[in-house]
Amino acid sequence: MAKYKVAVLGCGSIFSRHLAALNANQDDYQFIGYFDPDSGLQSKFKHELPLQKCYSSEDELFSDVNSVNCIVILTPSDIHFRQAKRALEAGYHVILEKPACIDPSEVMYLINLAHKLELEIFCVLQVRLNQSVDLVKKVLQEDLIGRVRSASLIQRWQRPESYFSNWRGTYNGCGGVMSEFGIHYLDILQYLLGIPEVIATKFYKTKFTTSEVDDSVYALLDFEKFGATMEICLAAEPHNIEVSLTILGANGYLKLGGKSLDQIVSIEFLDENSALRYAQICEEILGYKIDNQVSIGACPHHPELYKQIINNPERFRLNQTYNVLNIISKINAMGRA
Repeated sequence: MAKYKVAVLGCGSIFSRHLAALNANQDDYQFIGYFDPDSGLQSKFKHELPLQKCYSSEDELFSDVNSVNCIVILTPSDIHFRQAKRALEAGYHVILEKPACIDPSEVMYLINLAHKLELEIFCVLQVRLNQSVDLVKKVLQEDLIGRVRSASLIQRWQRPESYFSNWRGTYNGCGGVMSEFGIHYLDILQYLLGIPEVIATKFYKTKFTTSEVDDSVYALLDFEKFGATMEICLAAEPHNIEVSLTILGANGYLKLGGKSLDQIVSIEFLDENSALRYAQICEEILGYKIDNQVSIGACPHHPELYKQIINNPERFRLNQTYNVLNIISKINAMGRA
């Protein structure tokens, strides 16, 4: 029997990825039903998912304790906390899309509540599953590029002006560009290098001038022994330009890029022994030698994430997202003061 019998709350654009993940892991997950307040989406999925329950309300979904033991929450960011709290208090395990919450103190509340009730609560951090990230983690752990001297995270993407409307048009609704877009890549920065202090930030409205939410954020970060810069910008035209993370060390450098930090764009070492060891690491993790590694991007990783929730649950428990949300909170507080 499946470990988790799942009801999904929210059927927006991200729903298809979670549906694919449930279908790919049917030994461990049984998809019971779904609810979205949008009547058009309800009608659409009644036709496309005839074997699943289409709940008539959020209350009906939360009351289905005889059929469901896990709720996947894919709703607007500002109601994640309320719905996750209600789910835990009703006795359900929870899987939360990013950002799990806007306020990091809410994350701590949910962590403590789940522990008290002996329930599981997980967060979606699928970019951590990129093989390129595994490679870089190993390179840093073995000190192959030497003592880190500098790092730079850049995300230059394009979004239409209509994007920051409705709930995404306010900080209370979406948490801003950092929570909505930068969270995955800032998470990789701190996952690889540790938790920085936020020294300075600056926000700009260069494109979304009528929105409360700024479209460009710059920050100076202090990792104690070295510094880093961060640029998250949604004002690129006419399309996405890049997301990259460059790390400079005393014995070389590396640069992650691709659509979602899924590619090692370049990596070089001062000494041959480090280069040889890097080749060995590639074979250990990937099974073959590479110069540059392109893996699947972030979006298709939801099936593997659901699998990891079963096989390696600690990697995606809710506490894993606290650090990045805390960094985002500090950047927002300083930049919007």
